[in-house]
Amino acid sequence: MNDKELYKRILGINGPWEVTDVRLDIINKEVMIQVGYKTEQPVNCPECQREAAKHDHKKRRWRHLDTCQMKTIIECEIPRTRCPEHGIKQIPVPWAETNSRFTALFEALVIMWMKDASIKAVGKAFGISWDQAAKIQEKAVKRGLSRRKEEPVEEIGIDETSYQKRHEYVTILLDRGKDRVIDVLDDRKAVSVDKWFKSRTKEEREGYVSITMDMWDPYIKAVRDNVPEADKKTCFDRFHVSQHLNKGIDKVRAEEHRGFLEQTGESPLSKTRFDWLRNSGKTDNRSRVDFLKLTRSKLRTAEILSNVVYA
Repeated sequence: MNDKELYKRILGINGPWEVTDVRLDIINKEVMIQVGYKTEQPVNCPECQREAAKHDHKKRRWRHLDTCQMKTIIECEIPRTRCPEHGIKQIPVPWAETNSRFTALFEALVIMWMKDASIKAVGKAFGISWDQAAKIQEKAVKRGLSRRKEEPVEEIGIDETSYQKRHEYVTILLDRGKDRVIDVLDDRKAVSVDKWFKSRTKEEREGYVSITMDMWDPYIKAVRDNVPEADKKTCFDRFHVSQHLNKGIDKVRAEEHRGFLEQTGESPLSKTRFDWLRNSGKTDNRSRVDFLKLTRSKLRTAEILSNVVYA
């Protein structure tokens, strides 16, 4: 098997395309694969698929997966058609998408790596820039969205996340039942979430079984304004509920601690702040005997903690 036949099989090149040359650059560690379109084969307009005249050729290059630890480049003079209806058009190639600088197999491997690593890390591993890796990701998302079918959503999740070193926030809407993103809004304002809900049909909004979100007032307002029986369907995530409870307990402890100091100059709550906030279910309480006695006392802080635990 010669080198042309080898790369024809590696790349999956079939008629009317053919591998015409293979050039090896040892110094730069590159393999250049020259692919051509058989001259005797007719060409079709990519818009209407009717046979059209060949106008000219345009040289293009694509980065392919490395072979033998060498960067592999495909180079091809692509025919352009002259269609009476659609004008001059470049015919598509089977190994890459239109306007892409990488082959489909290269992009597929990049996307697979992105499931477990950052854009920066993947770009470094493949020897491409951050912008190139991000563009591959963007195209993959567009392909996925174009294939997605509209399905009824029963369990919605609303969350926020930051980007650009935490200076900008976006709102993410999730289908929790299928664990996938429905939409991403440009900010976390009530008006944006309100507009999104209003873009849904009445039947969709009535069909929501649960809406899970953090305790962010704009989200709560938008849900109450648009979802029937919103208060019955709203679920606040455990992290933010715990955060608010801890703030409340800490506030009561601080007030009670100051009260003891003003009255007697001493306080049983001294140096116990983090004991009250610690998750006792994940803590070895054998070293906290004195604190456990406090939790069973008649302190206001202890009573509130007890009510929270047994609520």
